[in-house]
Amino acid sequence: MCARPLIPPKPCMSPPPEDSNLLAKAEWFYPRLKAIQAEGGYFYRRALTTAPGNKVQMLDASRSQTREMLLFSSNSYLALSTHPRVVEASRAAAEKYGYGTGSVALMSGTTDLHLALEEKIAAFYRCEAALVFPTGYQANVGTIQALLTDKDVVLADMYAHASIIDGVKLSDAALKYFPHNDMDALEALLIRAGRHFKGKLIATDGVFSMDGDIALLDRLHALASQYKATLLVDEAHALGIIGATGRGTAEMFGLEGKIDLTIGTLSKAPSGIGGYLAGRRDIIEYVRHFARSYIFSTSIPVPVVAGLIEVFNILETEPEHRDKLRRNTEYLTRALSDLGFDTLGSKTAIVPVLIPDEQILRKICRDLHNRGIYVTPVTFPAVAHGRARIRLSVSSAHEREDLDRLIGALAELKQVYFRS
Repeated sequence: MCARPLIPPKPCMSPPPEDSNLLAKAEWFYPRLKAIQAEGGYFYRRALTTAPGNKVQMLDASRSQTREMLLFSSNSYLALSTHPRVVEASRAAAEKYGYGTGSVALMSGTTDLHLALEEKIAAFYRCEAALVFPTGYQANVGTIQALLTDKDVVLADMYAHASIIDGVKLSDAALKYFPHNDMDALEALLIRAGRHFKGKLIATDGVFSMDGDIALLDRLHALASQYKATLLVDEAHALGIIGATGRGTAEMFGLEGKIDLTIGTLSKAPSGIGGYLAGRRDIIEYVRHFARSYIFSTSIPVPVVAGLIEVFNILETEPEHRDKLRRNTEYLTRALSDLGFDTLGSKTAIVPVLIPDEQILRKICRDLHNRGIYVTPVTFPAVAHGRARIRLSVSSAHEREDLDRLIGALAELKQVYFRS
């Protein structure tokens, strides 16, 4: 089970054929999608009828009924979406401000609560200032697009988030990948880049969204300093979780306030929506006025902003959520490793279970669904061919019996599908 095949298994679906008709790819894809759905192998967009917690109610179309499911597919790692203080802050703001802003931030879409949230984020990261975007995706895209030109180069970890890559494309900068967490390869790229480009940006996730491992931030920072490069760290899956007080990978490595561009999303542990950039005040104001994804997008609804302000208060005053999450993560990863599953060395709330054969993966996810366990498969193009997996998300809302139920189910299915 742990061995990685030398030849990746054939993917379940090949790329669409090229055609002069731009819409032909949809005609090619749709019957294949329907076939996967008919076989019971489609596990996306399952509709929930309750808030995400350790358990949810969902509409099960295959049974034409609502079912209770044990949820291991939510990024609400600290279960803050249902925290009473967060819900009350959001409710009170809705009564005062309404449910939407009706404008982009640079016009009439900024309220006093938006300013307060930006100040809260800046203080949290020990930075001068922060800028809140409508989504985390837009934070990466807008920041990179605003700062880089076709004279610059981005050196990205090959597992960096897609929004980083899309930002590079919009900026017209060159893009070079280095193998995952390979500092020697990065240094070689930095040396070559200095001969051909003006600006150099090193871009990485703090916690990688599919493998759950952590960037070598101390070494990245040292290389950026040595070769006069700018360092961007996406803290989407580190915020509230990594570091002694949940301030992310910079806190973990003793680099608070020293990262050039700290970017993240407010939709994972904070359980809301939005993204942010934190750093020097002059950088923040430049990006605010040149990032197209900020300038041309309506700002976050005020009820969400109010809830997020309370989230940061909770992150600083209620460490018990983070402590329980760490205990849950350690318990689950240890048990899965004992069973022989490859969890790719994850030490975070993202726990991948590597199952390279996509057909077997879908069968296991189907069997877990039938047992009332909600998990999600991840396949190409989200991960490389031969790297398909179940992406488990652990939460502080999970109890020990929830984890044991998942572990027991996976142990049984391992005997069914991997007897050798």
